[in-house]
Order: sequence, then structure tokens, then C-alpha cells
Amino acid sequence: MKKMTVRLSADIFDYCKSFGQVIERFEVISLFNMVDDVHSEVCKFTIKEGIPVDQIQCNYVSNLIVLQSAGREYTCLVKGTFSDDIARFVRTYGSKFEHPIVFENDCLTFNMVGNPEDFHTFVSDAAEKGWGLEILSVCDYNPHVNGIFGVLTPKQREILMESYRQGYFDHPRRINASELAEKMGMHKTTLLEHIHKAEKRLIGHILAQVA
Repeated sequence: MKKMTVRLSADIFDYCKSFGQVIERFEVISLFNMVDDVHSEVCKFTIKEGIPVDQIQCNYVSNLIVLQSAGREYTCLVKGTFSDDIARFVRTYGSKFEHPIVFENDCLTFNMVGNPEDFHTFVSDAAEKGWGLEILSVCDYNPHVNGIFGVLTPKQREILMESYRQGYFDHPRRINASELAEKMGMHKTTLLEHIHKAEKRLIGHILAQVA
């Protein structure tokens, strides 16, 4: 399996641009339901400075319920309708999306998961329909690894994996923090800070799944 990160700037996403007067950025966190062109989803909006939340509106949104807010960020349940073009786009490719889907600076950025043939079909379709496609990256994808390690920063992931390989987590330890830090070319305090933060994030993620 592969993961491809892409950016689109096609006119069919003009419905997103209609938020542009009040929104700096929005993320589709999860698409709950879609019947014909009617959809419900959870989105996170970052509102421009000084704009009240009730100004979040566009022609394709019929109902918006604020679930959580923090500063200028609002997590909302959104209900509405898609344009015909967007509805076809989601029906065709939505099952391969990895959320969140991000709209910012008049562009839509998201990950697709699939095999090279899936990506070839999508790229060909994008070229034919003028979606303004830019491929940002393609990498291997392991749903189990990506699922749990996705909560870590790349640096935390690198340090945690190397610590494990070197035997730092063995009992008794095959290497101590000072030796490991020297091998990795960093200060011991920095190493331990990364390890402790990574451990906390992983444990929190696991507990959240079983709580």
C-alpha cells in the first residue's frame, strides 16, 4: 500500500472558496454520511481575527452546530449539500481519502491511500478534468504503523525506534541514556525529553482507544 499527498486547486472546489471571507483554514475531520448529494461531517474551522462564529456560512451548508471551540478554532458538525461535481468526486474517490482534508489558500490538500494503479487513475482523471493537481509526496503506508505512530512527530518516531533497536527499553538495558544520546548526536536531556513526550502520546492514544 502507498500513501499519496496531493493538492488541488480546481474550480469545482469553489464552494470551499466561498468560506474565504471569514475562514483562514478548515479541515474535514470525518465524513459521517452522504446520501445522494446530502452530507454530514465534522469540520474544524479557523476563523479570521474578529469574525464571529455565526458568520461561517456558504451556499452548500444548511446547518452548523459548534461542538467545541478554542480561541479562533471551532470544531463543528456540518450538514448540507454538495454540488454535482463534488458529489461525483467524493463518490468516486472518497473511500481512498485519509482524513483530515484541508482547505487553505484556495487549495484542497489531502492524502489518498491505495496502490499505484489507483493513483494512476486519479492523476489521469485530474489531468483530464483540469483539477490543478500537484503531487506533494508518495510513500509506503502501513495502516497499523501509521495509525498509532501518527500521533508522534517524525523526530519522536525516529528517536523511539532507535531507542528500541539499541536496547534502551530492554530489562536490563543494553544501553543507557548517555550512551544512546552520544550515538544519536544529541544531549542526554534532549533525548529523554523526546522519549518521555513520545511515551506520553502513545499511552494517551492507546488509552483513548479503550476508554
